[in-house]
Amino acid sequence: MSDNKFKRLPYGTEEFSVLRKEDYYYIDKSLYIKNVFENSASVILFTRPRRFGKTLLMDMFSSFLAIAEDGSDNREYKEKLFEGLEIFKDKEFTDKYLGQFPVISISLKSAYGETFEQAYDALARIVVRLFSGFDFLLNSKNLLKDEIENYRKYLNREFLCDINSMGYVKEALEFLSTCLYKHYKKKVILLIDEYDVPLAKASEKGYHDEMVTLISQFFDFMKITPNNNSTEYPIKKIVLTGCLKVAKNSIFTGVNNLYVNTILSESQSFDSMIGFTKEETVKILKDYELEEYTTLVKENYDGYRFNEKEMFCPWDVVNFIAESLDKIGSGKTIIPGNYWINSTSSNALLSYVGYLTDKDNENMQKLMDGECIETTINDSMNYDDLAMHKAEDFYTLLLFTGYLTVVGYRPENVAGGKPKTIYSLRIPNLEIRECFIQNINAHFDTIVNQGENKAKLIAKALFEGDSESASDNIFDLLKSYVSIRDFATKAKPENFYHGFLSGVFTNCSNFITDFKSNSESGNGYADLMFMNERKKKVVIIEIKASKNDDDLIQDTNDALLQIEKKKYYEPFLKKDSINTIYCYGISFCNKQCEVSCRKIK
Repeated sequence: MSDNKFKRLPYGTEEFSVLRKEDYYYIDKSLYIKNVFENSASVILFTRPRRFGKTLLMDMFSSFLAIAEDGSDNREYKEKLFEGLEIFKDKEFTDKYLGQFPVISISLKSAYGETFEQAYDALARIVVRLFSGFDFLLNSKNLLKDEIENYRKYLNREFLCDINSMGYVKEALEFLSTCLYKHYKKKVILLIDEYDVPLAKASEKGYHDEMVTLISQFFDFMKITPNNNSTEYPIKKIVLTGCLKVAKNSIFTGVNNLYVNTILSESQSFDSMIGFTKEETVKILKDYELEEYTTLVKENYDGYRFNEKEMFCPWDVVNFIAESLDKIGSGKTIIPGNYWINSTSSNALLSYVGYLTDKDNENMQKLMDGECIETTINDSMNYDDLAMHKAEDFYTLLLFTGYLTVVGYRPENVAGGKPKTIYSLRIPNLEIRECFIQNINAHFDTIVNQGENKAKLIAKALFEGDSESASDNIFDLLKSYVSIRDFATKAKPENFYHGFLSGVFTNCSNFITDFKSNSESGNGYADLMFMNERKKKVVIIEIKASKNDDDLIQDTNDALLQIEKKKYYEPFLKKDSINTIYCYGISFCNKQCEVSCRKIK
């Protein structure tokens, strides 16, 4: 299929003007301009997962509101950009807001580094670029000579990137707002995208406290914001976006007239502002003649709930359409890709799973099995809270970064305290489940590799016929293991326990040799077989999954009878070099296991 008849997909750019001027496909979110800028709050924070379209939304705000350099509203140009969009039907609002404000638009998504010094340098460079966009202020007749000289310092990258100039960076937004206000004699709109990225990255790299101090002071002017009717304060409204509301360490403490809208907020005014609704997703699929794949898209990319709205991740939907058009054109089968896994950081998930308690593992197992878990949510957590490894903070981060979604909630009374809200969470879709699988497997590999201990202890016990030690050490690993069931193929329960033990033994390859899985032997196929390094001892394992704990011992005996009946050990009996053969029946039931042994030679 040729895609020439379709509009270009909104892929590869987050600039509103580019999408509109070059006739990209655009889902109209323009009415939210009115919802946001007629909201009475002076400072508004929107938190949503990454890749949901926050940056494009902020650029649309800027395109609509920004005054031209010469002070005009540039109406003819803006009318072309917004032609046909819903906001232009509201003439009263358009006349009042279109091109009427100096707009400062800044993104902090690149303000990070391996060290605090590198992160500061990155932030300073962002500030230099920001000021360069308003360098016409150097010729402003409304600025004092000292202010113009000060402005020049912000254009000097070498000066500003010197960490000794940090004071200038901390005051950058307040100073630029003041200059624009004086120049235009109009209050400023300030748009700050991905405000919390520097904090998230700093937490990962170990310089969180230093970054919190810098960003807090970078935003310090918000904390002294007088009411919106003040004639002295240069800013009319501040809009920020990010993943989390970072309320600790004074970043928002003291900010007057702050409104925060998160995925948990019960507000219909903004619930479908960021992301694709179900109706919008169905329409774009239909417009690209892919409506027959609606169910496939729903299974893989749906599942998010913002307030009461069913939402899709735009990044996933657009990527799916782009790949599908290419595959249809070449006759290939359409298979939904995982676009999330390479576009968002999994460090928080990976760093936490090493601290999972038995209760956390039970919850992770429930999530992997498609069930819901119940937990409280810390909606004002800070990124350094993760270092405390509290389950509430872990699930909060997973929720606000898009790994989990809310199914429902209920109040719970606390004796002598405020009632708390218990949220019911689940993995939203198949794509995110795949992300969990990758991270959980990485976690399990780490567990098994810890000091070569558990895997070697299990193998050593099996080489010595020590069923009890083998069982104890397998149980210790099972407590930290999350089974990854293959729902698509409805695989037998034995399969994921088979995978569990395979993972154990492949991680002690320097202690065993000739490891084989489902290998033909005797009159059948043994589950697992391996030898010691000297190739004098053989271990043969048959695995069973028991329906309940009471069946464990009987099932291990049945496994041994199967080995005997199928004579899996027969090829080794004929080899004089092999002096010991141990056969094992190992049965599992959830996190319990039983091991029975029979020595053949």
